[in-house]
Amino acid sequence: SSGINAEYGVCWTSEQAMKHFRTKREGGIITLPCQKRYLKYIETSVIGGEQPEDIKLLFSNISMSNSPAFNEDGSCKPYFVVFQNGEEVYEYESTESFKQEEAINFPLSLQISGDIKVQFYSVSDILGTQEMFTVHFHTFYINSSHVRFSRDMIDGAHLNTFKQFTDSFSVSLEVK
Repeated sequence: SSGINAEYGVCWTSEQAMKHFRTKREGGIITLPCQKRYLKYIETSVIGGEQPEDIKLLFSNISMSNSPAFNEDGSCKPYFVVFQNGEEVYEYESTESFKQEEAINFPLSLQISGDIKVQFYSVSDILGTQEMFTVHFHTFYINSSHVRFSRDMIDGAHLNTFKQFTDSFSVSLEVK
């Protein structure tokens, strides 16, 4: 029998690990959606007894349900970088800007495996390049060809401090 070691204590679920971590470390709050997602991954591995493998997938599309409002006119001109196991493997910069209610599709053909980070930016002539949000996942835990991350599951969009994202904002990934 094994559990999740959260700062020298054994916990049986990711929720217990987060609570234990908070009590052991002053200010040690796990707030980012990716931190919670990876704790769930660990819980799944511990309970299932499986170690994650770098499953290869074909990343075929990224879409945003609607455009965030990052530029001075309420639009965004998206730019994103894909990292695989910490190494940059792909980058894309849009040639057009999108208004806040517009859906955005980015077709691509990229073989991925392991830890994946997709970092999104908005480019503006006036404001420069601004970090918008980040999506993190591990290919071992992807069990569908369509994966949807709602706003509250996306680092940087989850707090929505400046109301740059609609409540219905989401990012979807298509993989094969």
